[in-house]
Amino acid sequence: MEKGLISGLQRIAGLKRIGVFGGTFDPVHLGHLVCAEEVREAIGLDTVVFIPCAIPPHKPDYVPADPSHRLTMLELALEGHPEFTYSDLEIERGGVSYTIDTIAELRKRLGNEPEFWLILGLDAYLEINTWKQPERITSECFLAVARRPGYAASITAVQDFQGRARFVDITEIGISSTEIRRRIAQGQSIRFLVPKAVEDYIYGNRLYKSGG
Repeated sequence: MEKGLISGLQRIAGLKRIGVFGGTFDPVHLGHLVCAEEVREAIGLDTVVFIPCAIPPHKPDYVPADPSHRLTMLELALEGHPEFTYSDLEIERGGVSYTIDTIAELRKRLGNEPEFWLILGLDAYLEINTWKQPERITSECFLAVARRPGYAASITAVQDFQGRARFVDITEIGISSTEIRRRIAQGQSIRFLVPKAVEDYIYGNRLYKSGG
């Protein structure tokens, strides 16, 4: 697994269809991996790039774990999965991590030929009008919207974007990073919720012991 902004993006240079998966990944867990794999398979992505944020724009009071820990956990989680990689693009840029800024940087570095697919959950999709420059986002990339099988929801709020979105029913995995952090703070097991290497890293570095 190649680490960092330059090497991480050089690794995927020349690929045609690229999934862009953003989030805090605090920590990365099996739900993230299942989502990425099932979207990759359904849409036929050549790769999925996990991009952990610096400061999440929709969680102003939330302070994630140090970026070095989140990047290392991603490296451990993605090891041995050549279809996946990660980049520290947003962390290196710093400040609030806006998706449009990331897409613009990817275009600058990878050119106009790749087809970008932004991977997001249905809840995020329904709120995309509140994002920075949503029209520009959907002009630059397609939306791969992961949803639970059989889940019906009104998409009136984002009707203008329907032509750019594809909905993918994914296996429902009831795991959240928030719940994992809570369980660690309360001394409960996180076995089978995160990859074993990530679990070992969390305990070895005493992450999330203070709660949150």
